[in-house]
Amino acid sequence: MRKLNLTFVLLILLLSFETTAQEYLGLHSSNYLGVNGLGLQPASVVDNRLHHDGNVLGFTVSGYNNYIQFDTEGFKRSNWDVDDYGDKFLSEVRKDGKAKSLYVNNEITLPSYMYSNNKWGIGFNWRLRTMVNIDGVSEQLGKLLLEELEYPTLWITNLNNKDLSIQTMTWADYGITYGRVLRDHDEHFMKMGGTVKLLQGLQGGYMFIDDLKYEFYNADTLSLFTTDVEYGHSDNFEVDQDEIKYKFIANPTVGLDLGFVYEFRPNHADYKYDMDGQEGLWRDDLNKYKFRAGVAITDIGRIKFGKGDLSRDFHADITDMPLSEFDDVETVFDFDDSLNNKFDFNTNDEDFFTMQLPTAISLQLDYNIHKDFYLNVTPFWALQFKNDKNKVHHMTRYTVTPRWDHKWFGAAIPVSMSSFYGFNYGLGLRLGPVLIGTSNIKPVVKMGNVRGGDLYFALKVPIPHRHPKDRDKDKVSDKMDECIDVPGVWAFKGCPDTDGDGIQDTKDDCPAEAGLIEFNGCPDTDGDGIIDKNDSCVTVAGIAQFFGCPDTDSDGIQDSKDDCPEEAGLAQFNGCPDRDNDGVKDSDDLCPDNPGPVENQGCPDTDKDGIFDYLDECPEVPGPAENRGCPYPDTDGDGLLDKDDQCPTIAGPKENNGCPYKDTDGDTVLDKDDMCPTTPGTVENNGCPEIKKEEQEIINTAFDNLEFETGKAVIKFESYESLEELGKLLVKKPDWKLKIAGHTDNVGSARSNLVLSKKRAEALRDFLAERGISAERFIVEYYGEEKPIETNDTREGRQKNRRVEMIIVFE
Repeated sequence: MRKLNLTFVLLILLLSFETTAQEYLGLHSSNYLGVNGLGLQPASVVDNRLHHDGNVLGFTVSGYNNYIQFDTEGFKRSNWDVDDYGDKFLSEVRKDGKAKSLYVNNEITLPSYMYSNNKWGIGFNWRLRTMVNIDGVSEQLGKLLLEELEYPTLWITNLNNKDLSIQTMTWADYGITYGRVLRDHDEHFMKMGGTVKLLQGLQGGYMFIDDLKYEFYNADTLSLFTTDVEYGHSDNFEVDQDEIKYKFIANPTVGLDLGFVYEFRPNHADYKYDMDGQEGLWRDDLNKYKFRAGVAITDIGRIKFGKGDLSRDFHADITDMPLSEFDDVETVFDFDDSLNNKFDFNTNDEDFFTMQLPTAISLQLDYNIHKDFYLNVTPFWALQFKNDKNKVHHMTRYTVTPRWDHKWFGAAIPVSMSSFYGFNYGLGLRLGPVLIGTSNIKPVVKMGNVRGGDLYFALKVPIPHRHPKDRDKDKVSDKMDECIDVPGVWAFKGCPDTDGDGIQDTKDDCPAEAGLIEFNGCPDTDGDGIIDKNDSCVTVAGIAQFFGCPDTDSDGIQDSKDDCPEEAGLAQFNGCPDRDNDGVKDSDDLCPDNPGPVENQGCPDTDKDGIFDYLDECPEVPGPAENRGCPYPDTDGDGLLDKDDQCPTIAGPKENNGCPYKDTDGDTVLDKDDMCPTTPGTVENNGCPEIKKEEQEIINTAFDNLEFETGKAVIKFESYESLEELGKLLVKKPDWKLKIAGHTDNVGSARSNLVLSKKRAEALRDFLAERGISAERFIVEYYGEEKPIETNDTREGRQKNRRVEMIIVFE
């Protein structure tokens, strides 16, 4: 009985056996762990594969040491009653002179909840946690405890144990987790999360001995030599009429977890879709990464406890202390009372103490091998500092886990290594709402030696993200689709708009052709207000009178039946005009602005001399055609008609053809030989002034470049530049006159050609007159087809015959 009480004395601060754990090893990096994964990586709250997740109840039980191992054969029912059970199934792991440790860490997860989308997530986690650490146990002390002090080899021997510590804490934490995506638009994805935890200490205790000096005289007698012991436990217990009761003392504090995750998504575009009017949505129901790396630091913070009245630091220096004095110790209060009766306690101790949370740093490296198969590597480093007497801590471990991770089912085989237990092989299963597993399968299969074990279980209500169903593949989800079996568009809640004109087919009179709202979806291609199916001229705007066909000149005659669609005309001429109302349509009328008889092609002949007024120099006096309709005069009165008078304005003898024999201008060229009898000139130039070479080039260039629109008296724009130069020259030479003679080829009637030649000569005259040259300085002549300079039998010849000649004239 004494030996059992001594074990109780050394482990009195364990108080109750465990209820928390650091992680669901194996399933810890599952994409479907949900709210249960926030303790290891708070950033997993966002972009989680679970849209909602509730934990109904969960727990883990975990305990390991690095000194004693247990043969799993001892689990068999047939071995339970074996004599010397401990000697047979318990053994030391190794004797290497290093300190030994015990680690207990368990968790109860109470109702918790998480909500997640691809931008942010939030979760609430409620856990009860207990952790116990015994560190720094020397091999000698460990051996004595293993043998229940019945080990004479170490009796009557001064023993020393450095840095012996016992620490325990039970607490509740209420965590609010929030996470947010930092980057998600390309192959690089990042998110971050944090948990703020309200911490409530339920019990805590510690014993720390920097240098334990002791000696066992035998299994019943112990001596302690000048040993300082730091000792304390929380005041969460009280004694009432010899009954121990727990009392709630809050002392709330705040803790913190932080996490960051990076994902490499080389095929990120394959996980985006368009639905319900939104583009580039992520497939929240699928994992997108090829490689994921997470880092987290957890359990940052401390908890404050009030110190029990009789738990104080004390100095132990006692010889031959009978251990039988602890036989009646059954509670922590009995233990405190026994210590106070034996040792000198420090009365200056604080009335409170703080316990650090088991802060740890972890990396989570996850690689997607193929589809739902992954390989995870998770180093987990427990932060532990020498002489930190008020801190519980995890154990450092390194885990490699192959994992199959499906939406409703998953399996993992964690292979972990720790200095506590060496290598362990485990199994984790996710079966719908149930999580169950262990990091050490040996106790389950009863195979080999173990230094501890663990087990976890959770009952959940997971609700994974779902991809919207779209039966007709029209990018409108079935729940929003009003035409669920027929492909449509979002604008009409999944109902079709076959022609894409913005009008639902059920309201579209022309569902196969894009049209306009005002025509109930029917098209009006030419925009004339008449829908195509009623329009006889679909591509040309028209009027209702002609069933959508045009009447461009608005003369009441449809363009297709109008010989002159751009000029308002008369029905008798198939829509062509007759401006002078002479019964000859303008296109056939040589004089469209002056009424004339049909036999004259619409031109008048007032003096009835057979010469149109337009061509008749004397329209009211009959005259021969060869004199342009005028009678022949004798201008100079010398008895010779002008037609026979070589000097029609100067009287001269008949024998001299009406010209006087004189030199009027005194240039030594007789008037009969002087082509410019009144203007002095040179003999070489037949009595006319000499024209300079550069001036003649201007005249020649203007002549060579002169062109008219085909069949019209309209000078082409290309001729303007050379004519402008000719105009400038004439302005400089006010004594020069210009003879302009119009000619045509023989295509068409001679009469129409004569009219055209006159019009072209006059057009040239009018052009130059507008440049400031008096009209009196122009002599206009016209010959139609009368004077060809080349044959009219070839195109080249006809082109040369169509000309307007320009000659400088001097009087």
